Amino acid sequence: MAKDYWVETTPSGRQRFVKTHAAPGLRRAHSDPHDGSTQSSRSRRVDFLDVTREEYNSALARERDLYRENEDLRRQNSALKANWRTCDEELRRIHSRVPALENAVRDLEYENRELRRGFDDYHHHHGSREREDALRKLRNKNTKLRNDNETLMARIRSLEREIREGVGDRARRLMEEISAWRRRHEKLGAKLDDATARNRILESDNKYLARQEMKYRSEVARLDAILRHYGLSVSR
Repeated sequence: MAKDYWVETTPSGRQRFVKTHAAPGLRRAHSDPHDGSTQSSRSRRVDFLDVTREEYNSALARERDLYRENEDLRRQNSALKANWRTCDEELRRIHSRVPALENAVRDLEYENRELRRGFDDYHHHHGSREREDALRKLRNKNTKLRNDNETLMARIRSLEREIREGVGDRARRLMEEISAWRRRHEKLGAKLDDATARNRILESDNKYLARQEMKYRSEVARLDAILRHYGLSVSR
C-alpha cells in the first residue's frame, strides 16, 4: 500500500501526502506562481487524493494488521494440515487393527459358546437335580430319626411310670431296660446331630453352587455385552 503514496509540494510550499486512483503512473505537476504562467492550478484535472499523516499511518497500521491476520491464517492452515495428517495416520492405524479385533471378537464368541455349553451341561447334569435329590434323602432320614427319637422318649416315659409302680426284680429289669433305651437314644441323638451337621454342610454347598451359578451367569452376560458392543449376536 505504501507505494501508492508520495509527498507532493503544493504551490504554497506546503508538503502533503497524495495517492493515485485512476492513473498510478501519472505524477502531478504544478506551476510556479512566479514563472508568469497564465494557467491556474485549479483548472487542471488531477488523479491524486490528499491524505493526512494520521490517515496514512492508519492505512499502514491496517496493512500491518492484515499482514498479521494473514500470518495467523497461514499458521492455522498449517496446523489444520498437520492435524489432518495425524488423523489420517490414526485412521490407517485403526484400520490395520480391524482384523485383529475381528479375530478377538470371534475368539470371545467361541469362548462364550463354550462357557455357555459348559454351564448348561453342569447345570443340567451336575446341578440342582442332584442337590435336590440329596436334600430330599437327607430330610427323609432326619424325619425318620426324629420319629424314632419321639418313639424312644415315649417308651422311656412309659417305663419310668412302670418303675414308679413296680418293685423288686421287675423294677431292676425295667431300670436295665431304661438304661438300654437311654443308650440307644443317645446313639440316635448322636446320629441325628451328625445328620443335622451334614444337612448344614449340604445346604452350605448348595448356597455356594448357587453363587457359582450367579457368577457364571454374570460372566455370560459380560461376554454378551462385549459382543453387542461390537455389533455381534450370539445364537442360543
